[in-house]
Amino acid sequence: MKNVMVDLETLGNTPGCVILSIGAVWFGPDGLVDDGFYCVLNTDDCMEKYLSQDPDTVAWWQKQSDEARQVLRDAVDPKASVPLRLGLEMFNEYLGPRKREVALWGNGSDFDNAILAVAYKMAEVKPNWEFWNNRCYRTLKNLLPGNKLERVGTYHNALDDAKSQAAHAAELLRAHPALKW
Repeated sequence: MKNVMVDLETLGNTPGCVILSIGAVWFGPDGLVDDGFYCVLNTDDCMEKYLSQDPDTVAWWQKQSDEARQVLRDAVDPKASVPLRLGLEMFNEYLGPRKREVALWGNGSDFDNAILAVAYKMAEVKPNWEFWNNRCYRTLKNLLPGNKLERVGTYHNALDDAKSQAAHAAELLRAHPALKW
């Protein structure tokens, strides 16, 4: 099994919301395997695909750091963002052709992976991982609370958050060899 940690920045917290950015990184027993994947999606295109914005989440973004809010500016700039379908195809390309081997970790059983699944459906793109290989990082860290997450980079930057979460997940899984990778 090959492990990928994904993190989304969104304009909502339920499946069917606008995705601002996708960050992902491959990881294994020794930690991060690559520099990762980062893509900003165009907000207008997401809404044309019937993805929605949540006013509370939009208001929440206004309280975040200027560095984190850069994604809001990029997501409305056609030169800095890509259409939803293209972004999902790019993510599929990053995951590679061996979809049965990809374990996709998200932060919450009902967040990253579930939001991605709806976006793929709305964009009419098949995801490059099998639904039964969805993994929940939030469950892992709550079952093993002794080791704390050490953040790197900008908090609420999808790639930086994916890297932090992947390094932490690898540490937790190494510390508990009975857990299968």
